[in-house]
Amino acid sequence: MSLMKDIQIPTMPIRFPKVERDYPIPEKENLLLALHHQKPMWMPNITTSSLVAPSNGYGDTADTNPPKNNYTDSYGVLYEYSEAQGSATPVTTVLSEIGEWREKIKWPDLDKPDWQNMAAGFVRDETRALYGRVGIGCFERLHTLMGFEQTLMDLISEPEECRAFFEAYADYKIEVFKRMIRLYPYDYLMLNDDWGTAHGPFFSTDLFEETILPPTVRMIKAIHEYGIQVIFHSCGLIDTFVPYLVENIGADILQIQTINDIKSMLQTYGGRLTVEYQSPDPYILYDPETTEEQIRLLARQIVDTYGAQANPGGGCVVAVSAPTAEVYNIFNEEMYTYSLYQYKHLTR
Repeated sequence: MSLMKDIQIPTMPIRFPKVERDYPIPEKENLLLALHHQKPMWMPNITTSSLVAPSNGYGDTADTNPPKNNYTDSYGVLYEYSEAQGSATPVTTVLSEIGEWREKIKWPDLDKPDWQNMAAGFVRDETRALYGRVGIGCFERLHTLMGFEQTLMDLISEPEECRAFFEAYADYKIEVFKRMIRLYPYDYLMLNDDWGTAHGPFFSTDLFEETILPPTVRMIKAIHEYGIQVIFHSCGLIDTFVPYLVENIGADILQIQTINDIKSMLQTYGGRLTVEYQSPDPYILYDPETTEEQIRLLARQIVDTYGAQANPGGGCVVAVSAPTAEVYNIFNEEMYTYSLYQYKHLTR
């Protein structure tokens, strides 16, 4: 199949309900084996094996579950929603340069929301792992406040002031974590901070070490103190930062794009790191000319390359997206049955 075809791939992935089948063990238990770097019984579909708990009551709306319309976040940044993109983009700034942050940034009042009422009515599905979105990290928060160009310039010209802002932001986010954790018995939490483009990182490792790394380490440590796993999401080609994410930050799971060398990550860190393999090749799954055998072959190739039988630890978990329920069911069935067979002799 050629990449030159006019294949319609949505910006936001299409998700489908979990398939009811007679699993050897509950989906939640199987997923948690992989997330704790142990051998699961089959390659988990993290999307249908997980349930998100509502956690956007603390005022940081853009961090968690933003509405599908224009809105202003608690810092005063206006976001415009795009139906085509399926998401909202910040279009105004609060800061013109980093030196203004102490004067202009007012952290949301964490005592103002009715935390207990926010959790009221939430129904827990005990068959699925419970997780929460704790929002965006240091770099993303700063560039929403003053734009990409200014943020990148200030990281270079004012690294100490950027670091001071990041440390204050980490203090605030840690307080957010504490309130969230009082509400729900989370199995894992997700923190987002995009650090790269499709071609490489936004900044050097030296600059990263000086500014972003230390407060990020503190945020993850604060979550781990409660015995909760952390998924770290970062878009872009960020292989450069993977050693930091494992050795320094202590991320348990990486949600990254497949432009990164996932196989190398699993081979090097599989005993300490699980990787979420996102959206299997859309140029195959979203191509209307793709055959059932091609869909099944793709599922088998993913298991053969990234499965727990081929790597240390739990291998990959997969977030499955497809254009139709038929394509999704074919892929999901093959991934399940093939990995169940491949994993059957693994020591747990």
